[in-house]
Amino acid sequence: MRVIAGRFHGLNLLPVKGRNTRPTSAKVKEAMFNILTPYFRNSMCGCDLFAGTGALGIEAVSRGVQRMYLVDSNRQAQQVIRQNVDKTHAQTDFRIWSMTAQRALIQLQKEHVKLDLLLLDPPYAQHTTQKLIEQARQASILNQQALIMIETDYHLSLPPERLYQVLADKTYGQTYIQVWRFIGSREN
Repeated sequence: MRVIAGRFHGLNLLPVKGRNTRPTSAKVKEAMFNILTPYFRNSMCGCDLFAGTGALGIEAVSRGVQRMYLVDSNRQAQQVIRQNVDKTHAQTDFRIWSMTAQRALIQLQKEHVKLDLLLLDPPYAQHTTQKLIEQARQASILNQQALIMIETDYHLSLPPERLYQVLADKTYGQTYIQVWRFIGSREN
């Protein structure tokens, strides 16, 4: 597992041992970032709510995201995330939180963080993706035009058109990815 492009290009990352963490394949990760990167701009803030090894968040920072929150409640994953972030020698670009995704959204709201990028690759069996997106919207932590990258093994229902725009919708074997852009609403 390695960083595909950007300032950390080629950096080897450590995996989490065992079966509790499912790393995103190199093919899927490259496809995700080929979709996302053209929308990146300076001073973006992102959050990976199920960071696992930290690979997706590290890839995002490598490609230009300025600050990335890496969230995972698994202790073993937390240790690997810290080791992988240390390998970047850019520790100040990352905040590592040991908590659930739901709690992280509450904490982001308390700290008045506004996200430009939300990465969602939860354990497939949880089926929590759309609930988390709605929680993020209600917490008002998504900037206008925020990107939401979703990886699942099931098809999501389409988002409300007045709130989100689907930028990409791809299937890679049993992996399904969508990229949404937050348009917002009058309430936000």
